[in-house]
Amino acid sequence: MMHRRFPEQIVLEDIASEVFISPFHFSRVFSQDTGVSPGKFLTAIRMFEAKKRLIASTMNICDIVHSVGYNSVGTFTSRFTRSVGMQPRQYRDPEVRRLLVAVSERLCCMPSLCDLNQAESQQNNRAHHTGTLSGIVDFPPRTPRMNVLVGAYQGFLPQMAPTVHRAFSTDASTYFTLNGVPAGSWALIAIAMPTTGTFKGCENVFVGSSASPVSVHSGGASWTQLGMRRFAPTDPPLAVTLAGTEPANRSCPIPPPRNGHAHHATALRTR
Repeated sequence: MMHRRFPEQIVLEDIASEVFISPFHFSRVFSQDTGVSPGKFLTAIRMFEAKKRLIASTMNICDIVHSVGYNSVGTFTSRFTRSVGMQPRQYRDPEVRRLLVAVSERLCCMPSLCDLNQAESQQNNRAHHTGTLSGIVDFPPRTPRMNVLVGAYQGFLPQMAPTVHRAFSTDASTYFTLNGVPAGSWALIAIAMPTTGTFKGCENVFVGSSASPVSVHSGGASWTQLGMRRFAPTDPPLAVTLAGTEPANRSCPIPPPRNGHAHHATALRTR
């Protein structure tokens, strides 16, 4: 229903009435099934649709704002800028689309492995008190080869680029290491897609996250495990761009993996 009625001014009572339960019970069941509240899920849909229109349409910003369920351009612009890290008009830069990572029920895309590895976080470059965060991206058996993006985000419904990320290609459960992670608590999220670029439908898209925020201490080392599963219709859509975090040199001197190592990622071939 939210995917269908997000442009409308809907409230919790409207949604609950469609499934004939109380708003309280609906909110509880919805949060258990999706991991987020109905309000946050609806906001994620609206932000995703706004981003999609900004990069893929010629609609003016005022029309986009109203088309995704907001009444005030000012309120939307403030919320968008605060959560995304750039203004709506800046999101129309071609680099935003080139470096977009998007996961939804109908549209999924990821930049090339070269571009993913080359886009380095400005936040990481500015940080002085950092630690190391390692872990394993744990895929189910017989997973096809995937491009994987592992990132440390400010929350589990991110709207902006990860603070630190690592990208690699694998067809097995794989160790990874994120260096230079600023001290603090971070949501670890992994997104994995086949190497075919942009496509409709997400049958072969995998996602995974840490069970809770991972604490990183200055000079310390932390560990987490990311169990990967197929993206589901009950997952909130996600769209983040690495634009603005890319260094000036765009050449891609990425050597082929050797001895199972690929950019601080090591495959575990145990099946």
